[in-house]
Amino acid sequence: MDENETRPVRPNRPVRGLRGVRGVRKVRPVRGNRGVRPNRGNLSIEPQEAMFDLPAREIDDLRRARDILDDLISDHDSLEMDAESAADGRYLGGNHALALELRVDFDGSGVVSGDLFGLATGRHDYLASFRTAPGKQVSPDTAQPLPIIFEGTGGEVQTGLGLIERSAVSEAVTLTLLVEGAIPGLPANREFELTAEWQSGQIRRIGIELEQEVGTEDPPSFDFNGRQVTYRTVLADAGFEIHDVGQSSHIPAEPGGWGTAQLHALMTDFAAGTLSEPAWRQQLLWLGKSTRSGLFGVMFDSTAHLPRQGTAVFDGEIRATQHTPVERKIIQTTVHEIGHGLNLAHRFEREVGRADSTSFMNYDWRYKGGNRRAEFWSKFDFSFDPDELEFLRHAPRNQVIPGGAAFHSVNYWADGNGGYSPYVPEQQLDILNLQIEAPTAGSVFAFGQPVLLGAELTNLSGDALNLDRRFLDPKTGFLEVLVRRLGSGGGGASHFHPIVERCFDIDPRAAEVVPHGESISDNLNITFGSSGFTFPEPGRYEIQAVVVLFDNGGDNNPFNDRDLIVPSNKLVIHIAHPQDRTEEEEVASTLHRADVGTWFALGGSSALQDAERDLMAVLDRRLYGADEVNDPIAANILRCQGINAGRRYKRFHPDRERKFVSRNGRPEEAATTLERLGKTALDCFDRHTAAATRSLCAKHRERAKTSH
Repeated sequence: MDENETRPVRPNRPVRGLRGVRGVRKVRPVRGNRGVRPNRGNLSIEPQEAMFDLPAREIDDLRRARDILDDLISDHDSLEMDAESAADGRYLGGNHALALELRVDFDGSGVVSGDLFGLATGRHDYLASFRTAPGKQVSPDTAQPLPIIFEGTGGEVQTGLGLIERSAVSEAVTLTLLVEGAIPGLPANREFELTAEWQSGQIRRIGIELEQEVGTEDPPSFDFNGRQVTYRTVLADAGFEIHDVGQSSHIPAEPGGWGTAQLHALMTDFAAGTLSEPAWRQQLLWLGKSTRSGLFGVMFDSTAHLPRQGTAVFDGEIRATQHTPVERKIIQTTVHEIGHGLNLAHRFEREVGRADSTSFMNYDWRYKGGNRRAEFWSKFDFSFDPDELEFLRHAPRNQVIPGGAAFHSVNYWADGNGGYSPYVPEQQLDILNLQIEAPTAGSVFAFGQPVLLGAELTNLSGDALNLDRRFLDPKTGFLEVLVRRLGSGGGGASHFHPIVERCFDIDPRAAEVVPHGESISDNLNITFGSSGFTFPEPGRYEIQAVVVLFDNGGDNNPFNDRDLIVPSNKLVIHIAHPQDRTEEEEVASTLHRADVGTWFALGGSSALQDAERDLMAVLDRRLYGADEVNDPIAANILRCQGINAGRRYKRFHPDRERKFVSRNGRPEEAATTLERLGKTALDCFDRHTAAATRSLCAKHRERAKTSH
């Protein structure tokens, strides 16, 4: 709920009790949403529980709570929702103490949900979200009791009851709620009443801030079954009222393309002062191309800056490489990236197991394992899947709103058995071997030291193979990284999700011909991801990587319709305890800050000035003026500093007369910085990272010579 959307509300009148609806007049026809797949049949309890992010161990507790609800409902046997008591859409209102955003969704997901905000401070302070309880699907065809599930900002989950009554003289509704337990800020174990007025046929409202690079074409439309479709119309079909926010800027052209750190800096500049907290606002950069061939879109998710608030679409790259109607592909890519910004995951991921989906969130070239683009597009109808729609419309506010929960932190796709059933079977591929390795100096990392590992994929097929280095990049979806803490309190393995989600198309130019017995390699920076630091505490951790390949061999391929997986060895590393109080305080005050984690994840960044300043102070303390670098944390800082010095930046300064300022890369500074990393320093890295660092240093030294 936007603060500028407040509506006058009448004082809270005495509660009349939870009773049935009588004497309501007919309402306007429910506004349907074209292109939305209806959710048919009764909903099982578990997918909706997953939407409220309940741990599996609490499922039985929730089932018992449902039994209690049934008893409560029997005590209030007149508690019903009249089929014509409210039109589908979004309502705003409240009472003297609370503000309400109510979402009524008979035709789409069969759910009623809402958000509650406290007014005590003079502003809207988010308190809780609620929705009709699992297994109690609301339908316009039959009267249903309304058991409710509430979730507070601290993750508190309580059951309760709700009743909607339609006003006989206006489009307002009265909502009476009862929370059976404690949710901070809400009355407990007593009824409270709110009124709200119908605002829109859409379920939620979001602003889009579009910044467009000079020379790119405008966002397109596409004729689908006689209707002109755009990214805005399909988001409206999904239940979002779209409005423009900010002042659109024309970004000077960058002919060489945009790199990850440069994109992050540009997004940070545009977002300054507007995206410092969760907001129904998505920033969309409309650009020509990336520095990586085949990259169509990017979403940034960092707990320091732009947590699911910044996206980019490379319109020029799509137009230059696609044979399918480009307008359709551009719209699909745009909605796909905005979907990531709203916390939707890829459908083809093993963790999700929905590779046969024709949702916006699938890739055409990953559909049913691969090699089925034509089939994907023949079935693509500009829509999301039912579980995605229900999540987008009715999940707790923090799980969906940009700036809220970390990307990939909500398993809204989970099946009733608590797991998932992949539509594409898996086949272990033994013609490839995947190995991950620790730094040359060993598998013990200092507390606060960035964790970079080597990854090597070796061809054991007996013949030459075309292998793409993106197979070893967790940002692309090919490589999964599983991390498990060993020892007491360790628990199961968790997935590492990077702060950047790259969405791309297969590009044959990126593949290498790898003879039998030879390898491709890369490094894995798993220091900091969308959920924060991967190794927040000292101890032993087990790491395993899995390459997941699609089938592209045609109908005669015996592996057709299978995901081909290549699991790595299991590597155990040790995060050491701090050596003294000074080191412990250094980690707490600097090295484990979110902006510092982002700085390391990006390989340095000129946009994170506080992080860079404080890390330079850490560097000075750890080197003590010595010429030789043998401290692993100092070595990592210098490496990122050198990488960043060589980058070209284009920065946005809204308060200056010249709003865009370019900074060329500084090869002399980059080479000089990286040359400080001698053998001892480079032994703090795996051999692949060390080799890449030496190569980059040589490249910058050569550029420095030619620039003089």
